[in-house]
Amino acid sequence: MFVLFAMKNRDDLMLRLNPKFQKIIFQKTLDKYGDSLKAGSILKIPASSVRGYKNLYFDSVPKNLINELIRLKITTQGEIKLNTLSSFIKSQKVKEILGKGREKRNEIFQTIRKEIPPVKKIINSGNLEFYRWFDKYKLLLDAPFRRIQVKNNDDFIIVEYTNHTRHGNKHFKVNLPKKIKLDSEFFYFFGLWCGDRSGGKRFGIANKNNEIINFTEYFLKQNKQRVEKILYITKGLEIPRIKYDKKFELENEKKGWVLSVHSNNGILASFFYYLQSHITEILTSEKSKYSFFAGLFDAEGNVSLYNKSFRWACKNENLIKIYTEIMKGINLYSRYDGSSIVSYNSEKFYNKILPFLKHSEKINNTNFLYNGAGRLPKGFGEILNYINKNPKLSAKDIAEGLKKNKVYSELKLLNDFGFIKPSNYPKEFDITTKGLKSLGE
Repeated sequence: MFVLFAMKNRDDLMLRLNPKFQKIIFQKTLDKYGDSLKAGSILKIPASSVRGYKNLYFDSVPKNLINELIRLKITTQGEIKLNTLSSFIKSQKVKEILGKGREKRNEIFQTIRKEIPPVKKIINSGNLEFYRWFDKYKLLLDAPFRRIQVKNNDDFIIVEYTNHTRHGNKHFKVNLPKKIKLDSEFFYFFGLWCGDRSGGKRFGIANKNNEIINFTEYFLKQNKQRVEKILYITKGLEIPRIKYDKKFELENEKKGWVLSVHSNNGILASFFYYLQSHITEILTSEKSKYSFFAGLFDAEGNVSLYNKSFRWACKNENLIKIYTEIMKGINLYSRYDGSSIVSYNSEKFYNKILPFLKHSEKINNTNFLYNGAGRLPKGFGEILNYINKNPKLSAKDIAEGLKKNKVYSELKLLNDFGFIKPSNYPKEFDITTKGLKSLGE
């Protein structure tokens, strides 16, 4: 028999007493004060707790309560020392119990996750049979603290459940499509989602481009999702002229805004994370790969006019490996520069990726890079206008006049596509008829 008296000053120290002794001291307390109500009032605990300790419903007693019994001469320090079987810190015990509970839940969850079918098992006749995945996944949702109700109609599964949040219990009702058609719209959206998905349990895209915002809303509604739009904007910044349901102002050093277009559907978000972990099993046809990388490009890509390349920003090592292998297979990959996957294959990009793009500026810049078509990209018009007003200047003179470090790449593109023409050496530039037309003259 022992007790860790070195910890006696801790408020959450608990003692396990000899059961007979515990019963005796709390019976003596009741005898001394007449009933549990008066005893509880003296000890500053509920009357039911006094009875609980006496009837051995509790197998440990707070050390602070024992100290009070000693002060009231119900027992003595010597008797406590003699009848203490063990001691423990309540907070540590709770942590230990919770840890064991988590381990047990994780074991159960891992068992259930093993039952979730591989992607190839849910692809049938050009559709993702979502219901096959959900039939196993719903076991992860159904827990004592969150009971779910599932209803089926012809094309959709309706799920209702209540989650406990910091603001209290919150009721959720979500629609889930039984099947999702594996067409170019799906693969494009999947690419968008892999690049610019909304955070948390929201299923959607966070972006600021109108075409992407409109397509995302369309795609979500096609799959019977209730769309919510939340604007996140740096405090003090002018509000953009867009429709939104909620607004959050942020204290950011980097100024800007983004619109999250989503449904509050954590189940569909989980499904897409599952799909992302099996990308190679989904992108089996060339068309699916082109539309996927178009969506990813609209989310995370840019047209580099300066070195005539197309770049997909990506820093996730696992995804870099996956994207690289797929892009090599369709002759799109050229190199990885430390922050982006780069392609110099403008012919392939123009013919296979461009048809699926929706971002108007990226479409325009692709057309300009490939064949000089479309409006002049930002910055090029300024150079062309300067040459129009100041003919026969060298690249160095033009850069100095515009207060730029250099303009060689821009001049080369303008020359390649016939907007300007060089003469003499070092080269001096004049605007062409095509260049004048692009300026509206």
